[in-house]
Amino acid sequence: MFETTIAFLIATGIGLIASIIGMGGGFLYVPTLTLIFGFDQKMAVGTSLAVMVFSSSAATLVYWKQKKTLFSVAALLVLPAMISSMLGSLITLYFDARILVILFAMVLILMSLQMLVPSLRLVPAITVGPSFEVSPSGSGKNGGPVRIPCIHLIIWGAMGGLVSGITGTSGGAFFVPALVAIGLPVHFAVATSLLTIIPTSITGAATHAALGHISLPYLMVYGAGAGIGAYVGASLAPRIHADHIRKFFGVLLIIIALLMIQQKVLGG
Repeated sequence: MFETTIAFLIATGIGLIASIIGMGGGFLYVPTLTLIFGFDQKMAVGTSLAVMVFSSSAATLVYWKQKKTLFSVAALLVLPAMISSMLGSLITLYFDARILVILFAMVLILMSLQMLVPSLRLVPAITVGPSFEVSPSGSGKNGGPVRIPCIHLIIWGAMGGLVSGITGTSGGAFFVPALVAIGLPVHFAVATSLLTIIPTSITGAATHAALGHISLPYLMVYGAGAGIGAYVGASLAPRIHADHIRKFFGVLLIIIALLMIQQKVLGG
């Protein structure tokens, strides 16, 4: 009972933070499952993807009510993300768990750099080819419509899905900066990212479930906590300056990456 309560509280806190910054929470679900509860990396990845379905769905419901979700943008991100998430999940069959830990740590470090130094533009805008316009409130230099290049969404959707399937993090590490890079206001980028994470995580989680990489007991506890936390976080998001949270977690992710390499790769 004590372990279940701790797991629930951890998942609630992660869901709250993840919904504010537009990520599914896998960047913390995976390391807490491995470092605190002793999960194998593959089991942690699969369980994390399944948990993100709950947290992202709860947050998306709130953002949809706030009219922040851009469905036309999410639609172009979703298909490549789902396909590559399935591919990434299957790839884990052929990697040693230690290699997956190293890949996960590398993703965490890239995410931390992105949070700490947004000017690095690790996810640049790709503006060639056909495009369409959306008109979110407060967008563009003069508050007008934003032009969305289709190839930009397809490429970064595929990248986000692939990383999601392999590492158990959400594609939000790519989705949010990709949407901000083409001019969307950050709250619209966050809301649209969370919507995209739902089908992406479902695809990856279903593949990992078929491979036996999901713990149902922890899925129920983490899923419940993550859903509640994400709902509260999304409700609070309009009143919170997300940049301060990003800086804090930018430092935290580097620490987590080093801890995972030390304990799971070097055997410290």
